[in-house]
Amino acid sequence: MVKTDPHDHHLYRIRLGELRELSIAAGYSVSGSTIQVNPKENVAFMLGRGKLEEVKQQVAENSVETVIFYNVLTSKQKYNLERILGVEVLDRYDLTLKIFEISSSDRLSKLQIRLARLLKEIPYQKLLASIRFKTGREHPGPRSLGEYAYHETVASLLKRKSLIQAEIEKRRLERLLQLKRRRETGIPTVCITGYYNAGKTTLFNALTNLDKPVSPRPFTTLTSKYYLLPHRGREVFLVDTIGFVMDLDPRLIAYFSITLDDIRLSDLVMLTVDVSDPSDLLLLRIKTCLDILRSLKVKDERILMVFNKCDLASGSQEVELKINRAYPLIHDLPYCVVSAKLRKGLDELMGLVVSRLDNLAEPVFQKSVLN
Repeated sequence: MVKTDPHDHHLYRIRLGELRELSIAAGYSVSGSTIQVNPKENVAFMLGRGKLEEVKQQVAENSVETVIFYNVLTSKQKYNLERILGVEVLDRYDLTLKIFEISSSDRLSKLQIRLARLLKEIPYQKLLASIRFKTGREHPGPRSLGEYAYHETVASLLKRKSLIQAEIEKRRLERLLQLKRRRETGIPTVCITGYYNAGKTTLFNALTNLDKPVSPRPFTTLTSKYYLLPHRGREVFLVDTIGFVMDLDPRLIAYFSITLDDIRLSDLVMLTVDVSDPSDLLLLRIKTCLDILRSLKVKDERILMVFNKCDLASGSQEVELKINRAYPLIHDLPYCVVSAKLRKGLDELMGLVVSRLDNLAEPVFQKSVLN
């Protein structure tokens, strides 16, 4: 990691720790880590020359096969680093996609992942093709297709991108029509979202009595799951959807627009967090989730905080202290403390859901979203 904020004396370690967890989830064995403090990232190598030599030595001494950066790399930085270090170089964006690929099992999630990967790959492949052309080993002419091969490579990538985007847009319109038909039933939609590993699917299973797959690996849920849940004489569509991650690249948010529509167009969002997390980590994860929800135009009146895994906390006093510390972030957002695993607090949670739905001024879903 290159740390550019001189006033950050603590949070960067949390971020680096999360990078380690994500790396392990992607199947890597982590041999070590290093941090460089610099006012700005090096344009060519991300790292300064001296630190780059240190990393190169660590790579050789530990037989490292992959170097993973918390920072997001440009195509130029990635190319230069792989050339100097002689190993695969990934950034947080690449790593997140690797975990998505491990978890993806349906056509829709695979399409969205392919688009996200392709749009990161296109500028890198353009750079490689340009470098091969400019080295002098390839020239346009009867005996060499260097320039033509370059244009062919770029055209092929752009064509694949267009085809995937067209299929995703077609599926998005189909999904919006499904959402419209659900909305015409008059049944409200409640979405469970939040940070990865916060117990969202466990909560979904506890409320529905289903047995959807649960895993400690991040991003087990990539495609939303719907269930018509009866509760005290009324019904709601309950949705389990994708989890969030710290410093999620805005491009990934855009590429998963179909999945995120389920959050954006829900009447109520249960923002689920793990209350057993250390306090500083809990606050950072709450802020991450709220920032993403607000970027999706989800208003505070539609957010219900769910502090899950209270069974893993040392007691109710610890839980209350953490919630009090979170007050500057959540302000007057309603909240409920639950243990989805032990099915504790679920009646109170559903009572709060019904109350919030009754107080909503108007449905979220409008015909204009189909335009």
